[in-house]
Amino acid sequence: MKNLKRLLTLALFGIAACQKPDNTQITGDNLAKLSGIKDKINICHSTGNGKFNTISISSSALKSHLEHGDYVLDVDGDGLTAVGACVGSMNDCNDNNAAVFPGAAEVCGDRIDNNCNGIIDEECRPDFTTYYIRNSNATITAPWDTDIILSENEPGDGFFYGTPRGGQKVGYGTKFFDGYKINSISSVNWNLISGNPGIGPYLNIWVTDGLGNYAIIASENQCRGTDFATRTEWKIFEFGTSTTNLNWLFDGGTAARDGAQYLTLNNVRITLSQLSNRIIIRDPGVYPAPNVGTGAPRGGYGFSLIWGDTQDNFTQKSGQVGGLTVSSGSTVHIAAD
Repeated sequence: MKNLKRLLTLALFGIAACQKPDNTQITGDNLAKLSGIKDKINICHSTGNGKFNTISISSSALKSHLEHGDYVLDVDGDGLTAVGACVGSMNDCNDNNAAVFPGAAEVCGDRIDNNCNGIIDEECRPDFTTYYIRNSNATITAPWDTDIILSENEPGDGFFYGTPRGGQKVGYGTKFFDGYKINSISSVNWNLISGNPGIGPYLNIWVTDGLGNYAIIASENQCRGTDFATRTEWKIFEFGTSTTNLNWLFDGGTAARDGAQYLTLNNVRITLSQLSNRIIIRDPGVYPAPNVGTGAPRGGYGFSLIWGDTQDNFTQKSGQVGGLTVSSGSTVHIAAD
């Protein structure tokens, strides 16, 4: 009978065994809290060959167990265990933060996936801001040309714009999407309230691989209402640290810029969906001169609508857009103050 009970116990531990999750780093605050508790602590204990079983230990033994690869089942004490844990819910995407768990309320603007659904700040409204980029004489700081038209709509979902002279350029940008994978942006749309229906603002999106490489992905031609996973007109500008190596934007293949400045992969113009998951939206803050031209947005905004340029089709043109939305997958973000 004793042998039978022993076999049943081993079988139960075998069912619980699994691979160690990736997110098992314990912060200083949590470690102090765990080490100070009087009751037993449940941990996943390494049995070798990458397998783990659950055991209970005293808090005084915690440090030695952590040092040889064991990990705590529920570090933040929210009742849920980390993704990949050996038992429990196994769905807490940040087991160091008790405010982050499946079903939590999403907190707008904190740049955290609070509810562990893989989307940051869903159903939150990005706040766009108007800013100047360039004067007609190519200067990029105040005083700004007094004939430039630039102001935000009252609801904060669009802006008034006008660049009556060549070289003038303005932006309408947001930091909301900083940290988003650029290949997750599926479309941008707005209503043309006034202006030439054939000419509208275009996109400038700062991107980085997090390793010092930055570039601006630009839509140039009309982009509203199009599917960014199939649209193949994406230009690339102001890239540093190198002006020739663009392979870092992709997981493989040869990247380049063709004669019309469009980004290509293996000599074919790309869609946003082809860019690597490593490539995120983020303004560099410090601009890598001399690779950044005077037309690059410098407002600190990773995602911007742009109006104006040296092209003739922008001269003596003005207008207003409203109802601005940005879609990331199935989530539609509605611009608002």
